[in-house]
Formats: sequence, C-alpha cells, structure tokens
Amino acid sequence: MVEIDNTTARMRDPAEQMLFLAEAMGDGSPIERQERDGQRHLVSSDRLPTDFKGERSDWEALGFTFGDPDPDDPLFMPATLPEGWQREGSDHAMWSYLTDQHGRQRVAIFYKAAFYDRRAFMRLESVGWYVAKHIEHDGPLVITGEWATPETVAGALEDGRKDALARAAEWRGYGDSGTCRKYVRQYEEAAGKYAARLATLESRPVEDGGSTDGGH
Repeated sequence: MVEIDNTTARMRDPAEQMLFLAEAMGDGSPIERQERDGQRHLVSSDRLPTDFKGERSDWEALGFTFGDPDPDDPLFMPATLPEGWQREGSDHAMWSYLTDQHGRQRVAIFYKAAFYDRRAFMRLESVGWYVAKHIEHDGPLVITGEWATPETVAGALEDGRKDALARAAEWRGYGDSGTCRKYVRQYEEAAGKYAARLATLESRPVEDGGSTDGGH
C-alpha cells in the first residue's frame, strides 16, 4: 500500500524547503504537484480521513471498518471498504470518490494536500445527488434493490422537479429582465428533464438486481 505523504510535516525540513523553492523558481508548480500526488497517494492507500460527516454507525452499517488515527498523521486512519467498493480519483485533484459494487459514487472525499493548508474530510452521498448528476450532467444511473432503488430514485426525481419549478417561480418573481427570463427558462427546462425521466422510470419498471441507464 502507498503511504499518504504528510506534506506539512515534511516541509518543516530545511532541505525540503529548498527543493520546494527551487521547483517554484523553475518551470514547475510544487503546490499543484502536491495536490496531484496527494490524490494519487489517497486512492492507492488503505487510509481514509478521520473527519467523516454523519454518524459512525451509518458508515459501519454499510460495511466500513475504521482503525485509530495514524499517530504520525492524525488526519487519516486505516480503514477497510465495504465488499466490492473501490477508490477512484477525479479530474479535480482535491476530490476523490468511493464507488460501490455497481460503480456508483457513494462517498466523496476532499483532500487538500498543500502543506500550508492540509486538510481532509469525507461524506456519504445521497440518492438525490446521484440522480441530479444523472439529470444535469448525463451521469450514469444504476438502479438496484438497495440505495438507488426504483422508489428512492423516483422520489429524488420528483423532488428535483419540484425544486426546479420553485426556483423558476422565484426568478419569475424578480421581474421580467433578460437575466430573469434566462433563469426561468433554465429551471423550467430542468423541471421538464426530471419529469420526463420520471415518466420513463414509471413506464419501464426496473427489475430487482440492477439496471444501468446513462442517458435520458
């Protein structure tokens, strides 16, 4: 397993400070490198942040196990993932994810590896977030008999539709300027996408065991 580099501790070494300065004076960007390396170390390690949102019991019910904070780097602790889950990076160096056995992003991990402001936390993602990513960013939608079930997905689609309509009404109340009309149209179109996807879901029930849908 790869160890996560404690950049804050390492940068207390005068020799490391000189190397950092030399890289900064050259063509490199040492902060960006630290961020990229931090993500790479995190997804290749057996560590997770000690700062996790929600109740510990909610995480353990999913199958996580947590050890004690690392005495040399209390920002992280040893952890095991639920069966079939994996770590993956993203195109943003400070954000990584844990995906379940169906490839769904279930946990978001923030890790800022820059030595001057090093911090990390993780949170469980909601079905609503997962559905919104599908609708608004053409993300995949995998429906199974747990978590993103037909019922929870339908509820998230309806909540998204109502929220989009409420935002359209809010902008309509601000007046009839070009900006207001732009946002009214944007949110009404979003509401239509949620409604159309809900109709598709209701007309084509998903059998228990999983279905993947990457489009609208």
